[in-house]
Amino acid sequence: MLQLGTSTDTAILPQINTNWLTDPTDQSVALAIYKRIRAAFQTSAMRPVLADTTEYFPGPSVQTDDQILNTIRNTLHTVWHASCTCRMGRADDANAVVDSGAKVIGVTGLRVVDSSAFALLPPGHPQSTVYALAEKIAQAIRDGN
Repeated sequence: MLQLGTSTDTAILPQINTNWLTDPTDQSVALAIYKRIRAAFQTSAMRPVLADTTEYFPGPSVQTDDQILNTIRNTLHTVWHASCTCRMGRADDANAVVDSGAKVIGVTGLRVVDSSAFALLPPGHPQSTVYALAEKIAQAIRDGN
């Protein structure tokens, strides 16, 4: 959630609360992934590739679901590919924000031409896909669309 203050001073940054891990399903998935990875590191298959078998972070004292979830919450961060917040789709799609021309649905003269317009983030680094979208939309603008 983005919260803007009442100030018109652009030097005052907005407050951003991503609401990560507030949904019970997200919490369950995060716990399951964490436990699965922890278990994988304890297998005999991993021993030859590990410097040692000691768990340094968060350490063996972190065992309960609450402890694990708190560790995840306190160390979670993005991998800097924010995306999919202004989904591209048809005008009759309640989840769509922009149409196939990257035009904001219901707004005149505004387009969203970045990874936020993706419905799904493509695998790998998104930069080339963003460039492809930008080239397509730039050509559409040059063509008067």
